[in-house]
Amino acid sequence: MAKGRGRPRREDMELPAYVCRAFQLHAQGESWTTIAEKCGTTTGNLRKWRQHPDAAGYIKQAIHSNIEESHGVITEALPMLAARLVELGLSSEVKPYAQIQAILGAFSVIDKGVTDRENAEQLAKVRETLERLEGGPPNVIDV
Repeated sequence: MAKGRGRPRREDMELPAYVCRAFQLHAQGESWTTIAEKCGTTTGNLRKWRQHPDAAGYIKQAIHSNIEESHGVITEALPMLAARLVELGLSSEVKPYAQIQAILGAFSVIDKGVTDRENAEQLAKVRETLERLEGGPPNVIDV
């Protein structure tokens, strides 16, 4: 921390709660003007806090957390979405152009699942081969 009189420098302070909340709202897609109003501050003040050494990491983590949460919501709804997709694709009451989109969407989902499974199997074989060649587990980061 910087020595001297008066207030500590902004970059030497911890992010205040209202700034963390502002960064979370930004990660959810809110505009800085709306965020400033909701957090009782100004866009200029938030602009200064965005220069803080911890700001970029905090925002990145908030975005990642939002993505994970959204992924969970979608994953839970997948069985119902799949059933609805099949219903639309097979319904005689749905316009043909909409049926085509539903059918193509269903095939796309299946194709991606098969491709992902095949890629995972091939990656496992490559790792196994590397282990045999190098005489032990490879020094590879699993993604």
